[in-house]
Amino acid sequence: MSERLHILLLGCGKMGSAMLRGWLNDTEPDAHFTIIEPFEAAVAWLPKAGNIRHYFDIQAAGAAELPPVDFALLAVKPQMMEEAAADLKQLTHDETAYLSIAAGLSASWLAHRLGSAARILRAMPNTPAAVGAGITALYATNQVSAAQVALATKLLGAIGEVVHLPEESLIDAVTALSGSGPAYVFKLVEVMADAGQKLGLPDAMAQKLARQTVIGAGALMQAVEDDAATLRQNVTSKGGTTAAALGVLDADEALARLLAAAMQAAHDRSVELGG
Repeated sequence: MSERLHILLLGCGKMGSAMLRGWLNDTEPDAHFTIIEPFEAAVAWLPKAGNIRHYFDIQAAGAAELPPVDFALLAVKPQMMEEAAADLKQLTHDETAYLSIAAGLSASWLAHRLGSAARILRAMPNTPAAVGAGITALYATNQVSAAQVALATKLLGAIGEVVHLPEESLIDAVTALSGSGPAYVFKLVEVMADAGQKLGLPDAMAQKLARQTVIGAGALMQAVEDDAATLRQNVTSKGGTTAAALGVLDADEALARLLAAAMQAAHDRSVELGG
């Protein structure tokens, strides 16, 4: 690798932008960035810095005769990856590490387009990455060096926590749990607020109470070492109001069965996208 890293960001949508913001706020690694993003509005926030270049397509970047890319983040939508991968090799070299956050596209799918010896990593981040509170699962193929895994871990660490997957197939389960998980929490807030309104609370008050309850519960989990089951037990007095509510949620394992079915649907869709 070159002394100063050349990092390419292919796609600067919500997740790509969140990751880039995290990298730019970090003093390490010493890097310059090339962003390829056709939609100008998506890069309007980019700072005017000497270590950042923006191009609207790969051909324009190739014509600029940039130094070879050391690390490429593939952040385009899965349906756009075929075309993007076909042109990407003009900017990379044999030791480039490719990190894909595209749902469903396997390492073998990418290797078929980038080359059988390509150094491919897959990651599944989630949207709290936008505020540095995400969690990302990372999988690396055998071709990826230990140094490149460490670099990917550091870059992803700028937007939250990182866990390493021993098998690529686990990404579908991660997608169902943490990848789609923030939407489940947002849906919970919606449902709680609606239920509060039905109990007579004004709309704005119900929204605020539901939102802050979930934010506060998350902050409490972050602040203590107790697991979720222990925290639940701590606020559930025998014969009290919370116990009455949980009795409904636990009846015939209603909540557990519903959430398991929802996550199975997300998992199966992830597998289907990969097919």
